[in-house]
Amino acid sequence: MFCPNCGHQVAEGAAFCGQCGRQIEQIGARPKPARRRGLLALVVYLLLVLLLGGAVAGYVLLRPQNERATTPQNVVSDRGDAESTAVTTLPPSPTPTITTTALLTPTATASPTPRPILTITPEPTHTPTLTPTPTPTASPTRTPPPTITPPPSLTPTPTIDPGPENLVIGHSVNGKPIEAVRFGNGPQTIIFIGGLHAGFAPGTVTLAQQTVAHFEQNPAAIPPNLTIYVILSANPDSPNAPGQLNGRLNANRVDLNRNWDCNWLSDARWRGNVVPGSGGSAPFSEPETQSLRDFILEKNPAAVIFWEARVDNGLVSPGNCGARHQPSESLATAYGAAAGYSVADFEDVTGQVLNGDGANWLVQQGIPAIAILLPQYSSMDWAHNLAGILAVFQHDVE
Repeated sequence: MFCPNCGHQVAEGAAFCGQCGRQIEQIGARPKPARRRGLLALVVYLLLVLLLGGAVAGYVLLRPQNERATTPQNVVSDRGDAESTAVTTLPPSPTPTITTTALLTPTATASPTPRPILTITPEPTHTPTLTPTPTPTASPTRTPPPTITPPPSLTPTPTIDPGPENLVIGHSVNGKPIEAVRFGNGPQTIIFIGGLHAGFAPGTVTLAQQTVAHFEQNPAAIPPNLTIYVILSANPDSPNAPGQLNGRLNANRVDLNRNWDCNWLSDARWRGNVVPGSGGSAPFSEPETQSLRDFILEKNPAAVIFWEARVDNGLVSPGNCGARHQPSESLATAYGAAAGYSVADFEDVTGQVLNGDGANWLVQQGIPAIAILLPQYSSMDWAHNLAGILAVFQHDVE
């Protein structure tokens, strides 16, 4: 076996190494080669590299090392002074006897020079100074502008179809419809009424029908600021009797142009004669006049034109209920000048008072109104009246 200190071969069972004096009572086989120590050192190195960055550990662990310790020549005693050791020469006898001048039991076991222990002082831990992050200042939230809802008066109204539009504004005593046709969708309204005495002056019904047909074919002739209504026959129950009293009466035997509330009488006069009950039981007692009154007041027109008959060469009479009405007179002048008809108050011309006349009552309500008396009962005199109609359009446009 070998000495673990100096590597010298010693006899089996020897207590001390004869070379270095090291006690070897438990020494076994020769220590493993330095390769194993090198592997262990490599593992320690890697750990140090991981823990300390490897700078110092690399220097210490990788520097050259002596594989064996230098054999000491002297054994150091506990007192610190050296003692010399003499070894006798072995005689050639079979059983060698070792003689020493002094007892070889050392007072202190000599050890190989120990490898210096590396003391690693860890680097001081530098705690970084934390600079407080400033608290972000919240940006002001922009308040959205309030939603403005326009008042009802500013809400746009749907555009009305320019027509023609057929309407029923009421019914006669016998339930016949009173029909009207609308043209245009302007803010100003004009109403033409035919057939107030349908059986007495059938030419007024024909004139109303021809007016509708004309504007159906010529809708652009109606100015954009106007809406016009044409009532075809206001007295559909009257019998066909041109120029006769019966043609003026409805199914209740009431003259519809004596049933309005201006100088109204139940026993109204016609052609200077009193006709009992011709004025009805009260103003607006008849469904026909009620329908006309309600429709006109609802539309609040700028002008109302009644087509009646008859006066030679035609006559345009402005409404008058006890006082002259300048807007009605201006309207009559415009129509008469275009149509070539005379313009005068019918009562002044005939010298009689009209009871319950429609145009007169409308003037009393502040609505301009005129009555057109055609030259004939059954003829509509279209060309002259078309000129008068267009003059009314221009009159109200201006």
